[in-house]
Amino acid sequence: MNAKQLIAGGMAALMLVGSAAGSAEQVSAHTLQQEADFHHKTDAQKQESDLKTHEMQTEFYQVDDLQAQTGRYSLKKIQLDTSYSLADSIWADSGSDYYFSLLRTEEKKLYLNLKKQADRYLTGTESFQTTDVDRNGTNATVYILPLISYEGLSTDQMKRVFYCFMYENPQYYFIRNSVIYSENTNRMTVGLYEIFADGAARAEYTRQFAQQLQIWEEQIQAAADILEKEQLIHKIVRDHVAYNEAMATDDPDDKEMSQSCISAVLFEKKTVCAGYAQLFSLLCGRAGITCVTVTSPSHAWNKVRMGNVWYNVDCTWNDCRDEDLFLNVTDEQLLAADTEAREHTLSEEWTDTAPACTEAFDPQQANGEDAPANVLPPNQISDTLSLSSPEAGKLAAAFEAVEGCDGYELQYSQNSAMDTTDQMEAEDASFEISGLKSGQTYFARVRAYRLDCRGEKIYGDFSKKVKGTV
Repeated sequence: MNAKQLIAGGMAALMLVGSAAGSAEQVSAHTLQQEADFHHKTDAQKQESDLKTHEMQTEFYQVDDLQAQTGRYSLKKIQLDTSYSLADSIWADSGSDYYFSLLRTEEKKLYLNLKKQADRYLTGTESFQTTDVDRNGTNATVYILPLISYEGLSTDQMKRVFYCFMYENPQYYFIRNSVIYSENTNRMTVGLYEIFADGAARAEYTRQFAQQLQIWEEQIQAAADILEKEQLIHKIVRDHVAYNEAMATDDPDDKEMSQSCISAVLFEKKTVCAGYAQLFSLLCGRAGITCVTVTSPSHAWNKVRMGNVWYNVDCTWNDCRDEDLFLNVTDEQLLAADTEAREHTLSEEWTDTAPACTEAFDPQQANGEDAPANVLPPNQISDTLSLSSPEAGKLAAAFEAVEGCDGYELQYSQNSAMDTTDQMEAEDASFEISGLKSGQTYFARVRAYRLDCRGEKIYGDFSKKVKGTV
């Protein structure tokens, strides 16, 4: 790999930006010139590309049934299982929650179950489970997460959840780009790298992984602003990683861990595009910058949000060409730079999921106010809450559903001040309260919630209080 160069503030000669201190006319003229330079360089690169493309297809194994050593986790159990809490994990926020925020409630539950089981392995010393699959007519033992039910979801929805989970949680470095599932039983699991199967050995790898991340984070935290942080992360990835032209990504066991950031952090520190993208995403996430990984059939790169605007970043192309030409560029610019392999044409799994990058880069805007959190409290329940008594000893609460929420909490009390309350939760916009005393008046209020990427509930405001008599 060629010698790396320090990223200059603002990427003056390579990025499509103007001087932060210049006039609007100067910025416009500078941008037009850089646009011309960009197309001139990328046209030349099309003629002489030295970057070998690699398959980015997920490996899916469909089996009649799934058998593992222990553990089957239901989607519905996510609401009740308190044996492991992501809220207490130092790793749970290392990725992004942008894809998670786009999922439906049942999809979020599958995502959270996958995350809980991966986090158990990352923070603990339990050895991996195994199952057997038929690989081209040969029986093969593979290492897996505990089995999880995807009942209530289609197979396509299950696969969508896996893509979202896989590409915005690079901290779970032992996860392979593979899924084993049974449509007969609606169970699925995810393939894991054999080298990390032993719990004690994995704990040591995690320690080394965390140690290296901490070194980088201390450097990143010292940066003056968001743009400088992003530029430094890009530089760290380019400086630390070498492109592995000979990496055997078609190996079904992927012994070189080509699809994981661990190949870029430890071992030989050589990887392919997926390793570059996952490492860039990981460092951005830990620095508080919203970043996701996306893929085409032959390539992986990042989309990063700064100042509430999304941009493309392709660390692999920049490193292999020893330039910063593909840092903070639009979708149009990336597509214009592609060869016949169409490296930046998104795979269909990212339809309606990957953010669009349409605005030319502006350093002032990049350091502006970012978008709010990806998972926000839901709206307040409108004034539609009503209580009725359909039969003795019961009250029924009904109200207008809130769009985009994951469930509701109802509080009720005999006290109009509601100093002490009982509460119930449900995913539908109705409740039935039983075991009440006939003739007694009760007061009730309801609020909606959304699940965040730790499985915690983020509540909206309570509705107005209403009363009803049993």
